[in-house]
This record gives sequence, structure tokens and C-alpha cells, in this order.
Amino acid sequence: MVTTTDYRKMTEGSSFSKTVVNLKSAASLVLSVSSAFLSALAAHFMTLSSQAGVPGLQLIFLAKLAQFLCVLVVLPYFRPKLTAEDTRQGMVLFLLAVIDNLGTILVFMSFVYVMPGLAFGIIQGLIPLSTACIGYIFLKERVGVIDSCGILCSVAGVVLVAVGMAMGAAPSTHRLTVAILLPIVAAFSRGPHNVITRLLVGFRAVSVLTVTFYDQLLGTVLLLPGTYMFETPRWTLSAPTIGYVIGLCLCDSLASILLKVVLKLEKAGATAVLMTLSIPFTILLDYLFQSHVHGPMELGGITLVVLGTAVVGGHSWWGHRQEMRRNNLLETMNFDKST
Repeated sequence: MVTTTDYRKMTEGSSFSKTVVNLKSAASLVLSVSSAFLSALAAHFMTLSSQAGVPGLQLIFLAKLAQFLCVLVVLPYFRPKLTAEDTRQGMVLFLLAVIDNLGTILVFMSFVYVMPGLAFGIIQGLIPLSTACIGYIFLKERVGVIDSCGILCSVAGVVLVAVGMAMGAAPSTHRLTVAILLPIVAAFSRGPHNVITRLLVGFRAVSVLTVTFYDQLLGTVLLLPGTYMFETPRWTLSAPTIGYVIGLCLCDSLASILLKVVLKLEKAGATAVLMTLSIPFTILLDYLFQSHVHGPMELGGITLVVLGTAVVGGHSWWGHRQEMRRNNLLETMNFDKST
């Protein structure tokens, strides 16, 4: 029989659980908006630096180096565990580092060939599809009707963006092909990256700093010789170009860390919809930094991308929220089992 005191405790516990869920959701939203805006700024600093003549791989190396140095500075204070729990976790950390660096190269090189707003539109539009494919192949997870409709809407938006780019003033067929293929391939690397990061920081309780340390260490070590092998680095830069590079390093470092924190708090699907905020930010910056106005076909495609991703991420977020509330309620109802 439930007494008045027991009922009061259950009510208080339920209220506390709701407060925790609401605070967690608010924190995820604030961090996601910040990460999306910083990602948009980093994309444009990448474009401006590239237009100033700095090679793309060199810029990515500098961004990786900046993040690695930032992690080294804060490691003595936070003291995260840098060693893996076992061989399997070590292999997952290495796999994540490879995927993260490959995805970063593809994403940032996309900004060299296409406006950041369009690049983000294609990438964010295909992340739900890539995440669903990875989930089906490795976890045997099937996609529901609502998620399937959202994914199809996003893919249709990507097709419209590509058609709009083809109808625009493209300098050459080769450059147009690269401009479309780079974001597409980048999207299929970001999906697995988000899932694995969520697994490590969200479920395995691996420190965000530990994951960032391994990511940036591998990228710094490999990209320095890579930029000499495939490019001709420029180390003498003008004052405005130095400002662009510094802006790129700072914005990318903060955006990357904030994204990992969001993945610690939210599922990969919910994070995908939150990060679609980078699309309107980037489109606005396309106009402010590049004086570029997107055509109706491109804007229509981007609208479908945002809508489709919102359906997928919103459905995932709602399911996650209901699951949390149900688990908290069950824990509250069984509070006296340990006494």
C-alpha cells in the first residue's frame, strides 16, 4: 500500500527528474547553437584563407595543431584517463580518430570548391541516411516509417541543391563534379563519426578530452607530411590571412569540442537535427562574407534538408525523452527496494 509519505516522495522524485531532463535539453540546445554558429564561421574562415592562397591541407593541419595544443594545455588540470580500458576500446578510439580526420579533410576541402551554405546543406541532408545505413549494417537496426519519410525528404533536398548548383554558373564540369561529390562523401564519414563518438563519450564514459587528444594527435602527425607531399605550403602570410587562419583554428576547436559534449548528452539522431542550425547560419554568412545570394532551387533544396532532418532528429529526440522519463519513473517507484 502506498502511503502519503511514499506518494510525496514519488512526486518530488518525478518533479526532480523532469527538471533534470529539461535542464539537459536546454544545455544541449545552447551548446548545439554555439557549435553550429562556430562551425559556420570556421567554414567561411576556411574559404577566405583558401581564396588568399593558403593550401587546404595546410589549413586543416593548422586547425588540428591548434586543437591538439589546446588539449595539452588543459590536460594537467582535468587529468582525464588517456589509456583505453581494453584492446577493443583502444581499437575503437583509433577507428574514431581515422574517421574524424578523414571526415574533417573532406568537409573542409568541400568549402574550397563550393559555398559553405551549400556544402553544409548536402552534408547535413545525407547524415541521417548515412547513420541509418551504418545502424542497419552493424546494429541491424531498422528505420521506421516516420524516419524513412524524413530521410527521403532530406535526400530530395540534396538532389535539388545539386541540380541548383548544376544550373548555376559553374566554372567547369570537373569542378562541379568535385563540388558535389566531396560533401556527399563527407556526409558518409560524419554519420559513423557521430555514432562512434556517442558510443564512447555517452555510453562508455570516455572523456571528451581523451577522444579529442587521440583525434588531433593522429591528424597533426599525418597532415604535416601530407601537406608537403600533395601541396606547396605557404608559411609567409599577410596580416588579413593570418587573421582568417586564427579565426579558423579558434572556431573549429571550440565547435569540435562542443559537438562532442552534445553527443555526450544526446543521441546521434537528435544531435543531427540540432546541428542543422549550421545551415541557416552559413547561408547568412555566405551573403555577409561572400556577397553570394543562393538561387530558389538551392534554397528549396536546403529547406527540404532542414525539414527532413528535423523529422528524423525530432522523432529520435522525442523517443529518447520518453524513455528517460519512463526510466526515471520506474526508479522512483522502486526507491524503497534498497532499504
